Amino acid sequence: MKIAVIGAGISGLAAGRELVKAGHEVVVFEKSGGYGGRLATRYAGKGNEQKLDHGVPYFTATSDEFKELVAELTSKGILSTWSGTFVHRNESGEISEVTPDSEYYFAKEGMNSIGKYIGRNLDIRLNEKVGGLTHIGENRRKKKSWMLNFPTALTESADAVVISAPARQAYALLNTTIDEIETLKMVREIDEVEYESQFTLLTGYSGVQMPDWNALECDDDIIEWISNESTKRESGKNTLVIHTTSEFAKMNMNSDRQKVEDLIADRLITILGGWAGLPEWQQLHFWRYSRVKNPLPHDFMEIRGNDTPLALVGGYINGNTVESAYLSGLKLGKHWAEQFAD
Repeated sequence: MKIAVIGAGISGLAAGRELVKAGHEVVVFEKSGGYGGRLATRYAGKGNEQKLDHGVPYFTATSDEFKELVAELTSKGILSTWSGTFVHRNESGEISEVTPDSEYYFAKEGMNSIGKYIGRNLDIRLNEKVGGLTHIGENRRKKKSWMLNFPTALTESADAVVISAPARQAYALLNTTIDEIETLKMVREIDEVEYESQFTLLTGYSGVQMPDWNALECDDDIIEWISNESTKRESGKNTLVIHTTSEFAKMNMNSDRQKVEDLIADRLITILGGWAGLPEWQQLHFWRYSRVKNPLPHDFMEIRGNDTPLALVGGYINGNTVESAYLSGLKLGKHWAEQFAD
C-alpha cells in the first residue's frame, strides 16, 4: 500500500517507520522546512553556529516501548541524560533545588536530530502543505482511495492517510473530505481539543558568568521555565531559552513582537539580574500549539474499512508529552501493519 502521512512530528514519523518496516510505501508531507514538531532546534547567534532547543527542552520515559526508543537513540549517540542541577523559584523569589522524579533526556546535537533519525528511511517532503483531502472510495475508477490536494493545484494519490498534525489542523483537513458520515465522529471529537500557546525567547550572551543550574522553573505570570542551553552542548555556549506561561502567550499572541520581547526581558532581569537584560542577540518564537489541555482518551483514531483507511495520531491523543505522541504513532503503525498485511 501507499500510505501518506501528513505532518512530520514524532507521531507521524513513528507511524511511518513501522509501516515501512512492514513493507508499505510511505510518503510524509510536512508544511514546514524541518521535521520533529516541537522537538525543534534553532540555529542562532553569529554565523548560526549555536544550537538551541526552542521547543521541548527535555523529555522523560516511562513505558517499555518508549524506553526502547530511548535506549536505541542513546546507543546511537543521539540522546544523553541531562544531568546537573535543577532549581525552582517561588513567588517570593526564593530559590530551591529540586530533584527530578525520573531521568531527563535531551539530544546532544539538538532535539531535531531525533526526528531526523526516526525518519531517516522515509520519503519526507518538506515545505509541502496539504490543503485538503478527497475520498475517492469504493466507486473509484482510480486505484487509490484518497487524493491529497495541494495549494499549487497538484495532487497525490494514496491508499491510506495518517494525519499527525495538531488537532486544529487535522479538523480543517477532515472538513475538506466528501466522506462526511464516516468522518463526522472524528470531527466532533477533535473539535473539543484545546491547546495552550507559548512564546520562547532565545538569548545569547558574551563575557558573562552563566548560571550553574541546568534549568530554573518559575512561579511567575510571565516566565515559566528558563533552560540553560550551555549545560547541554558546547554549541549552546552562553545561551538561554526562556519559555513563557500559556496565560502570557494568550494575552499577547496578537501583540507587537518587540513589545513581547521587552516584557519577557524585563521580567528576566527581575529573576536573574541586570546582566540577563543585555544579550548579544535574541530571537522570539511563538508556538500556537504548544501543549494540549484536554487530550483525547485513545491511542489513535481511525476510520475502519479497506476503502476508507484514515487515521489520526499525535500529541493530543492519550497524553500531551513527547512519549504519548510517539506511542500514538507507534501503536497505529503496528495496528495497520497487521491489518494491511499481505
